[in-house]
Amino acid sequence: WRLFSQYGFLAGRRREPDFNSPKRKKKHPCPYNTGMGYCHIYFGSPGVSRAGCRNRHPHLVEATGLMKFKGTAAMMVAFFSLGIYYFLIDLPAEKRKTQEKEIAEKILPLKAANVSEFSLIKKDQTITLHQNANNIWNLSQPLEAVGDNPEAKSFLSEIEALEKSRVVESDPKNLSQYGLDAPSFKIHIKFKEGKEETILFGDESPMGGKIYLKLKSDPAVLLATTSKTTFNKSIYQFRDKTIFNFSSGSITQIQIKRNEHPLDLVREKEEWKIFGKVQATADKDAVLAFLQMIQFSRVKEFVNEKPDSLEAFGLKKPTTTLILKDENKKSYSIYFGVAENGIYAKKENAPGIFQVDSKFHNALEKRNIDFLLKTLIEFEEKNVTEINIKSEKETVQAIRLEKEHWAIKSPKETPADMSTIRSLLFDLKEAKLTEFIKLSTDATETFGLDKPERTFSLKTSDGKSIDIQFGNTNLNGDQVFAKRTGESAVFSVSKETTKKIFRSFHELRNKKLFKFEAEDINKIVIETQQTLFEMQKSGSTWSLLKPEKMEIKDFLGNDLLWAMKGMEFESFTETGIAPESTGLVPPSYKIILWKTKLEKFAELQVGNLDKNSQQYYAQIEGKNGYYQVKKKYLDSFRLEMKKFKQQ
Repeated sequence: WRLFSQYGFLAGRRREPDFNSPKRKKKHPCPYNTGMGYCHIYFGSPGVSRAGCRNRHPHLVEATGLMKFKGTAAMMVAFFSLGIYYFLIDLPAEKRKTQEKEIAEKILPLKAANVSEFSLIKKDQTITLHQNANNIWNLSQPLEAVGDNPEAKSFLSEIEALEKSRVVESDPKNLSQYGLDAPSFKIHIKFKEGKEETILFGDESPMGGKIYLKLKSDPAVLLATTSKTTFNKSIYQFRDKTIFNFSSGSITQIQIKRNEHPLDLVREKEEWKIFGKVQATADKDAVLAFLQMIQFSRVKEFVNEKPDSLEAFGLKKPTTTLILKDENKKSYSIYFGVAENGIYAKKENAPGIFQVDSKFHNALEKRNIDFLLKTLIEFEEKNVTEINIKSEKETVQAIRLEKEHWAIKSPKETPADMSTIRSLLFDLKEAKLTEFIKLSTDATETFGLDKPERTFSLKTSDGKSIDIQFGNTNLNGDQVFAKRTGESAVFSVSKETTKKIFRSFHELRNKKLFKFEAEDINKIVIETQQTLFEMQKSGSTWSLLKPEKMEIKDFLGNDLLWAMKGMEFESFTETGIAPESTGLVPPSYKIILWKTKLEKFAELQVGNLDKNSQQYYAQIEGKNGYYQVKKKYLDSFRLEMKKFKQQ
């Protein structure tokens, strides 16, 4: 303040200082900028000015940066204070105003969770629901019954959302003009804290889409955008219409008792079985669909809560009875009777009579045939351990040795063709029967199933065996009659499906002539009756050594090895010496593979081409018998010198 006073500067005051006066010059020899309008005060090192002048006052340095920093800090403090004020005071106030506005627009400000009881009061009936300790809504008037919980909650939500369009009249003298002197119906609400309120519903507005309302505690007549149908509910709507409360996955037995075609389904582990006159595997998807239809069915109409007699409803001697049993031995039973006015139902140990919809009736009309498994065999591929195929010509047995390794055990031990095994299992999993022909086994001879010549079976890792017997074909020759062992139903399977299942030994066996790794072979010799070709591998490069040395195409040696590795035979004839017609004595040419200079891997001898089948006769050195190999496998081995020359 002394400095300010000394130089004649006060806050907000402008003055042109006279720094050239003798007094000023003597005290401060360093000249000041006479054009300054404001005083700049400096605090810094004694005797040194910012401009390098040592004649400046020892305790003054330029203060511009400091003043700017103080201004920025002040702005930050002000901004921060405004932010705190907005978030702590303004924003809550805005939210509060919004909430107050929303509440002011409501007909009856309430939270559905705070309601303990409500009544829909009509001119001829009062429907009352109360909430129990478990927050479940039940009817207490005009009868005691379990309520429809979602319906009750929805009803209260509609009241909670009800808003007034405007106040029609604050203190009306005549309520009759609004239909509120004798309202169509009223909704009386009791709150958990003890308060009560009633909403009166009058006439609809002449403009449509709106209705006149009034609270019992307030004289004002209100107009709201709603309709009477939203709130004018019936007892049926508020009542629980569930027939049975169970989980489909917990049911272990289904029984339908009736005079004709009774049904008995039993679940054994994860598989459903049909018992009775028909014994067969059930389609679990069909069973589940049936159970879910029963589970989610609803009462169509409540007829009589406490009938004096069951005879009038045809329930003294029910025509049909449905019984479900679950894992805990709990039973769910319902009886059906037929009377002049329709079909009526009654649950066991419950007096009420009711009616169900047509879907429920249609489900009860299902028979054994509707649940029969239409998939030929149900299995998981990973669990199959053995395949047995018996035909008129041969019996083939294939067993799983490892996860992806199968072998043929009969009629001859040999590795299995994995691609064919996978194809067979895939076709089998997709196979469907065409139709059920007969449900009982009293005429198996007619279908050729008394002594079946063909059978197919699978064995699984749990020791279970699934067997199917195949009999005669139908008159058209496109269907084959079959049945599962242990089941009574006879069904038909298309001839095409049957052909896919009955694979031959030759189809299932591994038909590869050689098994080796290409990198293990270092020399290839192809010896014809005129020329000998010899190729040698050095590292990964192939060279021709005979009939003359030359560099050859890089891929030629590997292509020949891949052709040998992929070569398959079409048939095999076991014999000592091949017939002359095969051209194998002597062969037309030989293909010899060497691992090293001294270790021969294999020698394939190729004979004549059978023109009818377009297959070559061939034999492997040291093995009895000869093969027939498709022409495409051996054509690449007919070599000429021009084939070796690089382009």
